[in-house]
Amino acid sequence: MITRSILLSLSRRADSRYLDAFEQGEALLQKYGLRTPLRQAHLLARVFHETGGLTIGFENMNYRAPRILEVFGVGRHSAAVRPAEAEMLAGHPEELAERVYGLGNPRKAQELGNTRPGDGFRYRGGGLLQTTGRGAYRARGKEIGVNLEAKPERILDPDVALLPALGEWSAGKLNDAADRGDIALITRVINGGYNGLESRKAWFARIYPLLTGDATSQGWRDAEPMDDVRELQQALNQLGADPALTVDGRYGPATEAAVKVFQRSQKLKADGIAGPATRAVIALRLATLR
Repeated sequence: MITRSILLSLSRRADSRYLDAFEQGEALLQKYGLRTPLRQAHLLARVFHETGGLTIGFENMNYRAPRILEVFGVGRHSAAVRPAEAEMLAGHPEELAERVYGLGNPRKAQELGNTRPGDGFRYRGGGLLQTTGRGAYRARGKEIGVNLEAKPERILDPDVALLPALGEWSAGKLNDAADRGDIALITRVINGGYNGLESRKAWFARIYPLLTGDATSQGWRDAEPMDDVRELQQALNQLGADPALTVDGRYGPATEAAVKVFQRSQKLKADGIAGPATRAVIALRLATLR
């Protein structure tokens, strides 16, 4: 069970509205099938990553010039803010939000559904998902029966905050991924890629033992075995994994390390994720051996 004391042990500065949402949200978690420590830990790893440990309600936007360039500068964001402009925008959160999310960045504004002056700031990142853009607030609101487009501030209300996260979790069928311990898949479904994966892993490693009450517990050991992981482990063994992997269908540290070794040997990105490109090269190498 996710308790207030567990959340505070993970983040002493956690927003009280988020704490209230989880404290009042046990029935919602049950309704959406998050009944096991494994599923709950994966959900928490996600929202802790998105909210900086439950500390971010709405994106601050009150950045200094170096931070503006780091996040929204040329080559980093579609806004392509330049140094002189960053100096002017520093300390002006509403103007910065309009420049990067709103009408000051037409392509991004269209993508986010920000059609009116001020939308960039009004619909900046907010809530457990850091929902961004008028279009996203409208869509999440329709899904949960709350008009977030009219009142975006409601996304932080304790009786509302969990609903967008659980709705997206359910739509992605992420309980199944959590049962298999597939944090890479959860990240890809949510983000469209693997951005933030290492942060989510770190949060999960802290959270899971607290939910199980066993300081030695590791999520990958408790996950359901996967046939495709067994096949991966067998293939890596055939390709000379050293030490040889236990073919148990669980994607643990040894399997991840073996994937990284193989990736380096093939001059692939050594991220330990056995994605389509890596699996294709494995299949090619096996065919060559045969």
